[in-house]
Amino acid sequence: MSHGREEKITIVLDARRETTALPLAHLNARRPGYDACVPSTSAVAQIATAQRVANARLTTATLGVMTLVAALVAAVFGAKPLVVALLAITAGGQGHAYWLTRRGRNTAGVLLSSTWLLVEHVGAQALGGGALGPIPYMVPIVILLVAATAPARWLPGSFVACLVALAVEGWISPWTGLDQQAIASAALYASIVFVVSLLHVRGTEHAFAIAEREDRARASAAAAAMESERRYALIADSADDLITLVDPNGKALYLSPSHRRVLGLAAEPTIGRLLQEHLHIENMQAASDAFARALSAEEARVDLVVRRADGELRLLDTHMKRVASEQGPLVAIISRDVTERRALETRLQASERLEALGRLAGSVAHDFNNLLTVIQGASDLARSALPAGHPSRADLDAVFAAAGTATELTRHLLTFSRRQVLVRTRVDVGKVLRSQRDVLERLLGPRARLEYDVEENLPTVLIPRAHVEQVAMNLAGNARDAMPSGGRLLFRLRARHLGDREVGDLVAGRYVELEVQDEGVGISPDVLPHVFEPLFTTKGKLGTGLGLATCFGIAIQAGGTIEVASEVGKGTTFRLLLPAAGAPEASIAVPATPPSEVKRVLVVDDDANVREMTARMLRAEGHEVLAASTLAEARAILDDDAARLDALVTDVVLGAEEGTDLIAPCRKSRPETRIVVMSGYAPDPNASATVAASGAAFLAKPFGRDQLLRALRGEPREDA
Repeated sequence: MSHGREEKITIVLDARRETTALPLAHLNARRPGYDACVPSTSAVAQIATAQRVANARLTTATLGVMTLVAALVAAVFGAKPLVVALLAITAGGQGHAYWLTRRGRNTAGVLLSSTWLLVEHVGAQALGGGALGPIPYMVPIVILLVAATAPARWLPGSFVACLVALAVEGWISPWTGLDQQAIASAALYASIVFVVSLLHVRGTEHAFAIAEREDRARASAAAAAMESERRYALIADSADDLITLVDPNGKALYLSPSHRRVLGLAAEPTIGRLLQEHLHIENMQAASDAFARALSAEEARVDLVVRRADGELRLLDTHMKRVASEQGPLVAIISRDVTERRALETRLQASERLEALGRLAGSVAHDFNNLLTVIQGASDLARSALPAGHPSRADLDAVFAAAGTATELTRHLLTFSRRQVLVRTRVDVGKVLRSQRDVLERLLGPRARLEYDVEENLPTVLIPRAHVEQVAMNLAGNARDAMPSGGRLLFRLRARHLGDREVGDLVAGRYVELEVQDEGVGISPDVLPHVFEPLFTTKGKLGTGLGLATCFGIAIQAGGTIEVASEVGKGTTFRLLLPAAGAPEASIAVPATPPSEVKRVLVVDDDANVREMTARMLRAEGHEVLAASTLAEARAILDDDAARLDALVTDVVLGAEEGTDLIAPCRKSRPETRIVVMSGYAPDPNASATVAASGAAFLAKPFGRDQLLRALRGEPREDA
């Protein structure tokens, strides 16, 4: 063979991938004409055919050499020249037969060799002219030659040829008694050889056929197994799940290619080594316990915190299961990277928790606002009824101040709950921040350094200006508390275009992004999920727990979002995204009404105390008041054409009804009537848009007499 090496071919024998190596001395496809003489694809048939080929080559070569030697011996011992010539020609014929077998024409070579063998025997008898002697017994060699080197279908022909040769030999012999006995014995011997050879060859070919069918079946099963393995490998290679097979000692036997994509872990250096030597598991004890459970109880599940090659932590939902194999019990480990999914679940849970807290806070704030409206109104009326210097005025001032403080708290709660009615205006956030710089620097103190990075030509945002100021103050206050030794506080403002759900649930469009970054102590991972919850604080008695909750409510109610990222010892970054304002919408122009012309006012509120207090404050200023507690009562008054009505003051929430439903019929039947909408709680998120589109004045609960009168006169609100 080439380069002195024995080439081998591997043949699959069964579906369990058992293989055998066969020397290519028997199956050498490089030999000329090999494909023609070995057409079968069965390994057994190939072996049998290859053996016949080898027999034919060896036999024809041997016969050629023997005949050539016989010719030389005959010439040396003075045989008849014709006999020597016959032997020489026969040797040439056998050489030609050998050449045919070497060229791949195995059957032709064998038949030619057999023919020359018969010609030699018959010719020798014809030229010798004496008794036959043992010569007839050499004829059956032809049958053995064909049986050993050619398919069984050539045996009958070779047998007939032998009988013909024997008949010719008998015809040209003296035909003595010995000759007759020799011919008869040779014919009988040839018949026996023919029958035995035919049975042997037929049986062998039948056995080969059975073996070939079984071999093909095994090969088909092996091919199916290999295809199944290929499909499995394709699935394992393309799946994002991490598939690992380890022995009971924890040594890795197989790692799917997804380990490189997900964890940056290559399979080659890990195979045969302990898995923990290459996989950095943060909660190793939990992993070890789960592995032990899988070995003993057949199955275990655990969340593993694994550090990638680049240092990033990933959370893996891991399922371990014991599997049986020829090597003994193994453990199959299937892990799925659920880092992003768990983060989404955490955010969803936080959102649902904040939503529930918001509903609770809004409901509480609504009730408190009604109570505070009565307290403020009664205190204001009582104080105005007392002469200057009266000792009770100080007490009423204290009540009024306490009510103001409570008002701020309830407004924080309402802002967080996103249940307040807002009158939005177009605000340039960069301009608001610049105007606040002095206030923010005083808030931070001398140790902190305030920096601005504001992009030019930013779009405006639909939001109350006071809300932007409040967000900036709250975030700056948090940064001050997080930097007791000082540091830098950066306000970065820029425009961004987001794709759909690129950030949270925000829709695609233009946004204004406010990023507030400090160099403080950071927020610990166990505290971070709760920072936007109302009344949650880490400052003890120094904190109210409403600052960041208010920022959250402002962002959500404005149609944006707020996110936080923090690392202990490195600082915290808040990112506020607010949708850019679209084209201005036309609003209803409401003519200004001089105070002296507002005589009769319809007050609509389902809370009797608030309704009565509002009526008392208006009557104290000389207004005539009509009161209603439901939509039906209010509509009855509006539909009375004989009743003069200069102003409508209605609450947004009237039990299960909406006070804003009175705006449209009032505009239609009494276009000159001034409308004031008061609210301390709005369950309908569209209430702000309804009020803004109607052109009605807005009065936030709780309110005093001065705020009520300014709203009736159409003067701007103090917090606008």
